Amino acid sequence: MASITWDSTSQDKEPYVTAEETYYGPYEDEKAPIKLRIATGGAGQSGLVKALADAFIADQVQRTGCKPFAVAWLKSDTSASFNYLAQACADLSITYHAAAEDIAVEQGVADRRVYAWRDHFMLVGPKSNPAKLSTSLDTTIEALFSQLFRAAIASNNSIKFLSRFDKSATNIKESSIWTKIGQTPWSHPYSFFYHVVPAFPFQALEAAAKLGEYTLVDRGTWNGVDKWVRDEMMVLLEGKDDDKTDEMLNPARALVGTHGQNKDMANAFADWLVKNDGGQKVVSEFAVNGVVLYTKAPS
Repeated sequence: MASITWDSTSQDKEPYVTAEETYYGPYEDEKAPIKLRIATGGAGQSGLVKALADAFIADQVQRTGCKPFAVAWLKSDTSASFNYLAQACADLSITYHAAAEDIAVEQGVADRRVYAWRDHFMLVGPKSNPAKLSTSLDTTIEALFSQLFRAAIASNNSIKFLSRFDKSATNIKESSIWTKIGQTPWSHPYSFFYHVVPAFPFQALEAAAKLGEYTLVDRGTWNGVDKWVRDEMMVLLEGKDDDKTDEMLNPARALVGTHGQNKDMANAFADWLVKNDGGQKVVSEFAVNGVVLYTKAPS
């Protein structure tokens, strides 16, 4: 869901959002024109966007005979990605919130959505586990948040939960879990165990590791971050590939912007992304430190 209104004059000027990274495929021609701008967060930091972009460029050049081109990654969270579509700064976004995506389509910000891949949320915390949270595979995320809340209050707020508090998909997910157990720790009177650190995924997880705090994170970030972070922390609960029942599933979808300057290329990317011998192959083989970070979209 975009929080701004589409401005038709946006197409009359070069998008003003500076790319975090630009990819050229196997051709490494830095003079190649940018023909696709992708807005997303954690999948860019983990390297998946680069892997997809490089493979897509190679596929288009080899299959269609077009000249080599570049793909730009615009670093954003889920909420900002919708606005980048509305501003025509991005041609395509990768987002993680189905209801907000539905509204974006209704708003006319996007006019196509495809299931891109499956990421998974994880509740992680310090290895000392000061809240003594259950590690049983049968424990629900709601039960773990309830245990964490009680332990934090009993500790006079010395046990803490780190929230990105940035309108990202991760922030929206942890907020929904807190409200499910009848708590809104960000509300007045403020709960001091709720530590607000507005940051992108890697930086937020690093902060939690340094401070010995619990936090919600996605599996791509957990396995993509520096090893010392994982060495300091433990996984309490991890999502699975069950769309219907798993609260911790984090499905990623690609939205093609209605007003993008490179709409044909965005649609071509969406077509390629869902193919088993295209984007889905890249997703299923993408690994960091020998660990595959994501799973393919359901058939």
